[in-house]
Amino acid sequence: MRSNVLWNSSRLPVLACVLAGFVFLAISGCGSSKQPTASEKERFPLQAGRYTVLGILTDNQDNNKAKENAEATLLRHPEIKCMVGLWSANTPMILAALRSSERLGDVAVVGFDEHPDTLNGIAEGNVYGTVVQNPYAFGYRSVQWLTMLAKGQAVDVPESSLIYIPHRRITEDNVQQFRNEVARMKKGEGPLLAPDLDLSGDGVRLAYITNSTDPFWTLAEDGCERAAGQFGCDVDVQMPSAGTIEEQKRFLESNVANQLDGIAISPIDPENQVQMINEACDATTVICQDSDAPKSKRQFYLGTSNYMAGREAGKLIKEIVPDGGEIMLFVGKLEVLNAQERSQGIIDELADKPVPAALQTP
Repeated sequence: MRSNVLWNSSRLPVLACVLAGFVFLAISGCGSSKQPTASEKERFPLQAGRYTVLGILTDNQDNNKAKENAEATLLRHPEIKCMVGLWSANTPMILAALRSSERLGDVAVVGFDEHPDTLNGIAEGNVYGTVVQNPYAFGYRSVQWLTMLAKGQAVDVPESSLIYIPHRRITEDNVQQFRNEVARMKKGEGPLLAPDLDLSGDGVRLAYITNSTDPFWTLAEDGCERAAGQFGCDVDVQMPSAGTIEEQKRFLESNVANQLDGIAISPIDPENQVQMINEACDATTVICQDSDAPKSKRQFYLGTSNYMAGREAGKLIKEIVPDGGEIMLFVGKLEVLNAQERSQGIIDELADKPVPAALQTP
């Protein structure tokens, strides 16, 4: 297929290159969706400056398992200082475990994303802060750029093929303002991110594939619908209810069979989805959003710089637990690239390692 991607070599080639030499820390402890190897187990506990990272517990996107992981952590590590949820659903399950264990307010909590329970926790003083992405922009920009490509217009993409959408930190100081912004998005009144773009998407049909069902993806759907309404194209937001690569494979195959003009996907297991993504790329335009599959033939990635978002979460941890102590990380699946990058960013920040030069802001 002819590519209309306009590569911009003046922008910094970032995360995928920078982290290529990093050894990502692996799954540890109870609740793992796959068993850690002996060498992976030996990495934990890990000392990062004044902090002891006990492990990274996975739950395979099962909320019951996520709560069990948090409860087990409280029992096994009564001196734990901070619990960190790397995915949207993890922080609410940490809060649920703290309530059931009667430890609410006793252990610091830092999270990711804007789950309503997380925002409530910040407002009530039970969560110190969360690092939010911009799923609304993920959806809006995916529809905008796929429509542009379908209509033969060029998309300005850095040479790295990574388009980063800024993250934000939400704490008690700005949580109500952020809630108001989210409420407007949910009412269909989110911002038009390209208000002056002259683009007609008449006849363009797109698919936006998430990695699960979650309030995070509802905001992405709001962004998709806002852009589709502006540009006049059709977009089908497809959410795998069980969060499996098999479901994503069926979505991809169905979209190709229906001759859609473009697909945006958040790969669940990038290493094991290269072939299915490449097969879709041979038939239509495919981009990655939220989580990347850099070894595939996708056109580009748009989403958060997850490593730098991890660094931001590490800063929140250092603010609420300045004297150090035991930390546990929780995530749905560690095989997803964004989980690896976030955990690495947190650990590097706690260890006071310098930010890689290619990621530093001028």
